[in-house]
This record gives sequence, structure tokens and C-alpha cells, in this order.
Amino acid sequence: MNIFKKGLSNIIVNLLLVYVCYSICRLEFLLENWEIFRPSMTWAAALDCFVGGLVFDSSAIAYTNALYLLLAILPFPWAARRGWQQMLKWLFVVINAVAIVVNLSDSVYFPFTQQRTTALVFDEFSGENNLLTILGIELVRHWYLVLLAALLTYGLARLHRPATSPEWRPTIVGVCGRILFFLVMTFFTVCGMRGHLSIAEGTRPISVNNAHAYAATPLQTAIVLNTPFAIFRTLDNRPPQIPIYFTNQEELDSLYSPLYLPDKAAVQRRKNVVILIVESFAQEFVGALNRHLDGGTYRGYTPFADSLLTQSLTWQETISNSGFSIDAMPAVLASIPRMGRPFVLTPFSLNKLNSIATELGRWGYESAFFHGAPNGSMGFQAFSHSIGFQRYYGMDEYLADSRFGGKQDFDGTWAIWDEPFLQFYCQKMTEMHEPFVTTVFTASSHHPFHIPEEYRDTFPDEGKFPLHKCIRYTDHSLRRFFESAKQQAWYKNTLFVLTADHASSRITHDEYMTEVGLFRIPILFFDPSGEMPRGLHPGIAQQIDVMPTLLNYLGYDHPYIAFGKDLLKTSPEDTWAMTWDHIPQYMKGEYALHLDGKDLESVSAIFNYRTDSLFRQNLRGRTTVERQLEREFKARIQSFVGRMKENQVTAE
Repeated sequence: MNIFKKGLSNIIVNLLLVYVCYSICRLEFLLENWEIFRPSMTWAAALDCFVGGLVFDSSAIAYTNALYLLLAILPFPWAARRGWQQMLKWLFVVINAVAIVVNLSDSVYFPFTQQRTTALVFDEFSGENNLLTILGIELVRHWYLVLLAALLTYGLARLHRPATSPEWRPTIVGVCGRILFFLVMTFFTVCGMRGHLSIAEGTRPISVNNAHAYAATPLQTAIVLNTPFAIFRTLDNRPPQIPIYFTNQEELDSLYSPLYLPDKAAVQRRKNVVILIVESFAQEFVGALNRHLDGGTYRGYTPFADSLLTQSLTWQETISNSGFSIDAMPAVLASIPRMGRPFVLTPFSLNKLNSIATELGRWGYESAFFHGAPNGSMGFQAFSHSIGFQRYYGMDEYLADSRFGGKQDFDGTWAIWDEPFLQFYCQKMTEMHEPFVTTVFTASSHHPFHIPEEYRDTFPDEGKFPLHKCIRYTDHSLRRFFESAKQQAWYKNTLFVLTADHASSRITHDEYMTEVGLFRIPILFFDPSGEMPRGLHPGIAQQIDVMPTLLNYLGYDHPYIAFGKDLLKTSPEDTWAMTWDHIPQYMKGEYALHLDGKDLESVSAIFNYRTDSLFRQNLRGRTTVERQLEREFKARIQSFVGRMKENQVTAE
């Protein structure tokens, strides 16, 4: 048994050696680029980066050493033979030596990119033939890194311990012990890859974007991350390769530019901004937006939202830029659409971004983001930090507040129930200094579609799906939130935005099953003071329009980047929307145009979604607007990807 324990402890020691190597590489990375990091670096920030970096090191080490761990604990007699152990040793050394070299090399490449190298590097250098020449020159210039890599590799080889003692024999106890250890190591390896011990719903594997949670600035995420992790976690989430549609920059800018310049004549309004992103709150559920359904008998599941619409500003067509929760924050808060991949999982999420929080922060606004799920769920905490929200309030903060119900308000699966968490949200805003900008992301209208026991008989009609009862409960929770908000001193000086993260897969009407219907959500602006216009306006609104519409309405006086449009200053015929989950789609006027999702060059379809609501007649080649819509859509795609690749997503 002691022999068995010794072999297993040796494996742990070997892995600890790798952790040391990664930390040394991180320190070298910081020192090599000290002049870049020095202006924003403090001892506290450096400590946060190094401690947080262990999370990403664990993931990279789990990925790179998974094969070694599997082979090292096989419960077979020949696993103790010298030849097998030598093979394991050099597998361990070579794999981790490559990781060391990649980490050290990135410290040289970093000044040119201001980011850790990601899987995009395979696209950027795929056509280069002089890489070996460049590599040779850099090896000479940075001879000390070559020496450091050699020393660390030698240290791994010299200090490596055998995973199985030569005296080990496959007894019943020994074999059972190794099988048990195999299962335990498998669990921790998977957890290491994911970046946390939880495998519960809502706790996604960490991505490069999660580095923002440990970095004081976007630049410092490069210290937190390591290069093997950055490459591994972006391999499957590289943005699609976009053709160069326009070679003339002036032509591109004439068709589309996301740069907003301040209007010197604009009236400044220092109103509070409250944005409510409601889980799965599809337009189909809102009775006031569907009076035509079921022969005029349809009433929907949102009586409060129906009443709020009568006092709010909305548009004829209101569109989500994605069908996934993970894309809602970038779209609504930073005017960043989904372009074939979730933005927060792409290398672009390491860019310096502007958002409603960053820009209003220049005006002295206090900002906070609220989400009732466990802190860190869905990566929301990290992303809110990356786009400038000063504070984050999640389940931890709710449970710590003795004024509320604590654990009894947890739904048992996902988050704090919407009603109590929205009350918490209201109370915390009352404690903030005005003006403030806040966002809450609700959770109760989510699978597994339960509501609190006390409301089981209050909403007995579930409709066709259990989700419908959840929508009724969430709508009730919104009513209670606004009732409480009306009692607060800040209420009348506040501009509210109510929207959904995405539409729903629980569809009961055919018109919501088309490529436009699948993205229909409510988007409404509510100003209790009555200063903002009200009513149903012609035109197309989308999530990425929220940021520029708000900033320009408030009279914001700094330039910024937003990929949407100002709905209040854009004529109805010029409004547009884009979606790109599996099909790149562009809406303008009464048409929806689709690009071929493979080559991104040709138009695959165009439909008149107003006269052909079920998309039965493809009008490709038979409309006069097709060519213009195609050019506009391609200009938006190229501008977005070009700016993201060059990290030019702010106006600085």
C-alpha cells in the first residue's frame, strides 16, 4: 500500500512542478513586457493576476497532461517496468516543454498584439513562408529565453518522479486503489479543464473572457492567461473567415461606420439607466404585440408587460441579435452582435471594449450588474467587469443580505427566484449614488420551468408549455419590481429598457418559426417622466441599437464605437437588423436577406417577411433591392471583423 501511495504522490509532485514552470513563465512574461504593464500595475493587481492565473494554468495543464495521467495510472503489471516509466517520463517532459516554449515565445509576440496568442494565429500566418527565418532571428535576439526554456525543461526531466514504483505488484488492493485513483483523477482533470469544480447547469467551462475577472484592465488579462490555454479554448470558437468584400476603405466607410461622434447641439440628460434583460421573454408571449393571433382571441402571458407597452416607446419590428443567453450582454450592453460564434468565447473578447457602463462611467455614473445565479455563472461576472461595470451582485451578495429570504429563495437549480431578486435589485439601486446605470438579467423563465410553490395555484394555466407559467410568474415579478421602484426617489429620473436575452424554442405559432420569427423579442424604452417619445414607431429595432440610442438620447459628448444604430435619429426606411446563428441574415425594409453560410459570398435567399410571413417564396434574383442589401450587410460584417482583429473597438 505504501508503494501504491508513493507512486500516486509522485504524480502529484510532477504536476506541481509544471505549475511552478507556468508561474515562472508568467513572471518572465510580466518582466519582459514591464514597460507596457507598468502604468496600470500595482502589487495588489499583480497578486490578483498571479493567483487568478492558477485557474487557467490548471485548465492548460489538464489539457496537455491528460494522456500522461491516463497512461501513468494504468493498473497493469508492465506499468512498473523501467521502459514504460521512461516513456512516460519523456512524454511528460516533451509535452510540458512545448507548453513552456509557447508561453515564453508569446512574451516576445505580445508587444505586437497586446493580447495572448489565440487560435487566430493559425489563420493569420497560414500563408506566410518566412516564419522559420523570423523565428531564427528572434531566437538570437532573445537568447536568454532559450536558456530559460532549456533550464525549465532540464528541471522537469531531472526532478520527474516515476508514476509507479518498480516494486509495485497488481494485487487486488493495489488494482482497486489505482482504479479509484483513476476515477478521482478523471473527475479532477475534467474539472481542471473546465476551470472549476462545479459541473452544475449554468457553470460553463471558463473561456479567455473569464480572465477579466482577475484583471484590473483588459491589458492585464494577458498576465492572467497562459498561451496553451488561450489556444486550446479558442480552437473551436475562431470567428469565421470573412472575405475582403471592399478593398477601398472610403467605400466601406460610406456604406457603414460604427464610429459615433458627439452632437454638439445635443441636450444633456443625466438620467439613471436601468436595463432589464428577461430570460426567454419572446415576443410571442406578449399579448399586446400579437392581437392578430388566433383570430384576435390571443391574450398571451404578460399582462404587466402589455400595460407597460402602452406607456413606452417600441418599434414595428424588434429583433434579438442571437438565440442564446450568452450573447445578450455583448449585444444589449456593448452593441456587439453575434457573428457566427458566441462573442465571449472568441479571441475578440480579450479586446478593449466600450459599453454603456464604460461610457457613462466617464460622466461619473455609478454602475452595477445583477444576476441571481451563482457568482460566475455563464461568465457574466467576468464579462460585466470587462465592459466597465464597477460592481457585480449575484447569489452570494443576495444570500449575504439579511433583509431578504436567503437560501429559501433559491429555486434549487438555477438562481434566486425573480420576484425576490428583483426586489433586492431595486433596494440596491436605492443605495447607489445618482446618476447610475444598472442591468439585471433574470433567470426564473428558464429550464426546468418551475415557479415558487406559493404561486402554484395563482397561475394555474400553463398554456401549451410549462414555460408559459414561468413567463406569467416573471411578468408578475416585473410588476412587483416597478411597484417598488415607483416608491423610490430615483424613479422619475430614470430611463428603463425592457428586453429579452433571446426568443424561445417553445413556439406555438408558425410565424414565429421562420428565420425572422425565431428572433422576435420585445424591446421597449420607458421614461416615467414622459420626456421620451412613446408609442409604436415604424422601423426595425435590435438589441445592438440599445447602447447608441441611450447614449445619444442622454446627450453623451464623447466619441464611441457601437455596431448598432440610434433608433431616434434613423429614419424608419433606413433601420435594419442582423442575426447570425447558423444563417447570416440581414433585415431592412420588408426584406430579409440570407448569405450562404459556407462561402459568405453569395446570396442564398431573400424573402419579403411581411407579405410572406412563413418564408415560402425565395425572391433571390427577382428584387431590385437585393444587391444594395447584400452590399450593406457585407460592409457591416467586414467592418465588425476588421475592427475586432485590429483591436480597434473603442474610439480612443
